[in-house]
Amino acid sequence: MSDVTPARTVPADDPARAVGRRFAGLEGYRGLAALAIVVYHVYQHVEAADPGSLGAQDSASYTALHGLDGLVSLFFVLSAFLLFLPYARAVLGGGDGPSGRAFLVRRAARIVPLYLVATLVVWSARNSDIPGAWQDLLLHLTFTQVYSNDYVFATIGPAWSLAVEVQFYLLLALLGAGLTAWGRRLSARGRLVLLVSSVSVMFVGSLAYKLSSWLVTGVYGDDWRVWFGLPAKLDEFALGMGLAIVVAIGRVRLGRAAVEVTRLVGLGIVVAAFILRPDGAGTHAWFHTVTAVGFAAMLAASVLGRGDWWTTTLGRQPLALLGLVSYSLYLWHEPLMLLLDSRGLLPAATGLPGFAVLLAIVVPLAVLVAWVSYQVIERPGNALRGLVDRQGRSRDYYDGS
Repeated sequence: MSDVTPARTVPADDPARAVGRRFAGLEGYRGLAALAIVVYHVYQHVEAADPGSLGAQDSASYTALHGLDGLVSLFFVLSAFLLFLPYARAVLGGGDGPSGRAFLVRRAARIVPLYLVATLVVWSARNSDIPGAWQDLLLHLTFTQVYSNDYVFATIGPAWSLAVEVQFYLLLALLGAGLTAWGRRLSARGRLVLLVSSVSVMFVGSLAYKLSSWLVTGVYGDDWRVWFGLPAKLDEFALGMGLAIVVAIGRVRLGRAAVEVTRLVGLGIVVAAFILRPDGAGTHAWFHTVTAVGFAAMLAASVLGRGDWWTTTLGRQPLALLGLVSYSLYLWHEPLMLLLDSRGLLPAATGLPGFAVLLAIVVPLAVLVAWVSYQVIERPGNALRGLVDRQGRSRDYYDGS
């Protein structure tokens, strides 16, 4: 999720770190998105305990809270932008992109340690008898739970998006290697066409898959194998990759007025998606795609502008710090809330007053746990990224000793 790491734990030639410095304000977006997902799950908890207590389906409160799961699209767009940008620059320049091996090793170091610890801890706490729900554990450890309707939200519900992220990493490593190899044979114009056409195929193919599942096959809205796997989410990643191409070209810069208009248009698209969101399979066919378009526009305003007030604010504390621990916050908040509830440590969740009280309890505790998790698990895990250099070669720390 988050790519910003302490300077002492990441080699200087890490392209993800260089991109993170270049677009420092983006870390604030991660913090806001993670916080919104926490709010969304507290809302779900209240709704499960007292359905309709936070407003009817046509109320403003329902529209705003029910749509917060769309913030996961922001994670996907942002991740694709940051990770595809070095490849896009390499292809357009006719050079070599990041080594696939180095890319995957560093992604694994970033994602796997915390994911593994959280999954094993939560699963073990809920499965005291051996073998327990071993299928659930196996699917989570192989990042394939999104293809099981029974286990997609088991153990750690929000972890489904990490499974999709990891599948995207594998695809990107293969795609990046292929694009850079092919791009070296083409003219400058041909390389641009190659990039744009590849990303366009991903976007259109994913959207066609979802529309076909909805309108032709008639898949139900709770068939999570269809709606939460990589094929259904690839259009959201493609939007971030498209933004990376625009930035890699290097000729597009937005003035102050254009930045504000672009951001407002993006925000308007997200709000419209919230308001017009239907129930049923149709939601999954277009809702997350539309929110991803809006978020891509908002990110474009930040990365193509020149440090406007909004981007500068996002780069400051505490939003930047919240973004730094966003991965831990994202994984731990739901198990923490369920643990507190199972121990009778949460008050009765009823209506807006109960919702506000739960937020006041869950959010600070979740942020505290996330900070500890970052220091104890994430930060040491990030040091493993230094095991290979940008070319994917193992570092010899004893050379010349």
